[in-house]
This record gives sequence, structure tokens and C-alpha cells, in this order.
Amino acid sequence: MLTPPLRPMGALRKGLALMRQQPLPLLSFSAAAWGLHGLGWALVAAGDRIPSAVLGALLHGIGIVLYAGGLLWLVEGLSRAGLALAAGQRPRWSALYQWHGRRSRQVACGLLTLLAALAFTALVGFVAWSLVVFLLPALSAVPALLALLAFAAVGLSQVFNPCLVLERQLSPTEAFREGFVVLEQHWGGLLQLVALLAVATAVPILALGLVAEAVVPGLGVPITVLAVVAASPVVALATTNAFRQLPAPGTNP
Repeated sequence: MLTPPLRPMGALRKGLALMRQQPLPLLSFSAAAWGLHGLGWALVAAGDRIPSAVLGALLHGIGIVLYAGGLLWLVEGLSRAGLALAAGQRPRWSALYQWHGRRSRQVACGLLTLLAALAFTALVGFVAWSLVVFLLPALSAVPALLALLAFAAVGLSQVFNPCLVLERQLSPTEAFREGFVVLEQHWGGLLQLVALLAVATAVPILALGLVAEAVVPGLGVPITVLAVVAASPVVALATTNAFRQLPAPGTNP
């Protein structure tokens, strides 16, 4: 039997409704996680300006840890909050802010696996393109297009990776493989979901930043940062609600 298609617009509407119900914990957590990420970036930038090589290396190391840790914290925390709200539960502050040991490590491994897969896809695409440019220059656009499609497919397949790890308790490897099963069944819905979220969040963020910069020079960056903090929970809630539209394991669609 055919699986029912994803309903990205319905997921976004429900995500916005849930956001209005619980704005304080979601926005405060988003601000804290992005703040940690920004602190890591600031430490790395500060390390470049310090004459001491030892202190500079120390700041670089701490900054990279905070930079990556902030993103991991953001993805896991908002995914947990979205799954809880999609199940009709109130997100607990402790569940958002604390380290969850093995499960948090698995989410991190899942994200690292995605980065490695994207890097490998880009490398293979570049090698193939280089060979074709050398041997058949007239067909150089073909491997570039195929590499772009493969890159997009890998990214789309892992949209629900944190949800698969947290909700279905799959290992990073199992979640990675399951992502391609979801892609095979719902590639159109995943593409619509990503496009919809890009239009609903990225476009307003850029517009707000440009308008703020045009009105008051120097205001564009802080307004853009605030918009990103506010948009991050919306993206997570829409994604987790779309994930809940998938049939549960072992059930007939």
C-alpha cells in the first residue's frame, strides 16, 4: 500500500500554533543555544587577534567546542521540545537544558555522519567533474548536476535524523539508513517541507535584516540575529510535526 504523503503546510500551521502556546521556554532556549554558539565564534575570532600562540590556540579550541556544542544543543533541545509538544506534552526545562548522555552522543554522531556523508558526496562529485572536464569538456555540466542532486538527496534524507534517534531510539547508523527509506517514500513531501520552511523563515529573516539596516545603519545584524532566534523553534516544531505524520513502525499505512 502507498504511504500517505507528508503535509508540510499542516505541519507548519501546527508548529506555529504550538509556538504561540509555549513561547517562553522555546524562545529562551533558542536564545541560550545561539548565544553559546555565538560565544564560540567570538572566542575563535579573539584567538586570531592575540599575539600569544599558546593563548590563541587555547581560545580556538574552546571556541570550536562551544561553537559546535551550541549547534548540537540547539538541534537536540528543540527536537525534544517539538516531539513533546507534538505528543501533547509540555516541554520540561530540564529536558531542554541538560545533557542526556548516550542519547545526546547519538544525536551528535548522527549530525557528524551527515556532515561526513555530505563531504564525501561533494568530494566524489568534484573528482567526477574534474575527470569529465579533462576527458569530455562538453559534458562537464552532467557530473556537476548529478553531484548537486546527490548532495540534496543526502541532506533531505536526514531531515528527521534527530527525531529518529530521540523518538524511535535508533542508533546513528540505523537512523541514517532509515532516512533514505523515508526519502524513497516521501521525497516530494521532504522537498516541499524544506522549501516551505526556507520561504517562511529565511525570506522574512533576510527582509527584516535588510529593512533594519536601511532604516538604521548597524541595526541589521542584531535584528537578523533576533529573527533567527525566533525562527529556529518554528523550524523545529514544523519538522517534528511533519515527522509525526509518518506511519509508526510496524503499522500499515
